[in-house]
Amino acid sequence: MIEESTFQMYPVLIGLMGCGKSSIGRLLAEELGLTMLDLDHYIVEKAGKTIPEIFAEHGEEEFRDLETEALREVLGTPVVIASGGGVVMREQNRAMLEVHSPVIWLKSSLHFLAARIQGDENRPLTAGRDALTVLQQLAEVRYPYYTQCADYVLHRGEMNKAASLHAVLEYLKQWKYECSGGQSLQNDRSQTFILND
Repeated sequence: MIEESTFQMYPVLIGLMGCGKSSIGRLLAEELGLTMLDLDHYIVEKAGKTIPEIFAEHGEEEFRDLETEALREVLGTPVVIASGGGVVMREQNRAMLEVHSPVIWLKSSLHFLAARIQGDENRPLTAGRDALTVLQQLAEVRYPYYTQCADYVLHRGEMNKAASLHAVLEYLKQWKYECSGGQSLQNDRSQTFILND
């Protein structure tokens, strides 16, 4: 576990559906001594409806309203947040994320993600559709926003969860050092690492 002095480190994980935000978020939370908060699950609990039900009954815009409200409520609280893939679509959400560090983008190949989520009926944007085609469309729109919000981009490649966790923890150690007055290793907001296990 990372030492006690990192108690103000409350990471947010972003990325397309299926990239491992929830699973890696749980592992990361355990290492940091925090709780993992899945933003979609938080919305479902508050609304008393599943995400497909919210989409079907009220439309995507209503879901995005709930998402913005939820993000505002939980951002900065002592949790690791696994966000929904579309959290970056709203300008006010991006503004909130840009002033909250660290934000970590888990980036995987679209073919890998499509294989993971094809047929998952709990994902209304891909339900009944070709997952790869949908992901390609989403990536075109969302990737610039992920880049805008992310402090760190992890290209997972063939990395398993343990290796991905290790890479994120190594970044967080560097982030903590820089926040405590250490020399910044890079001037850009976003740092990109491509690691393989």
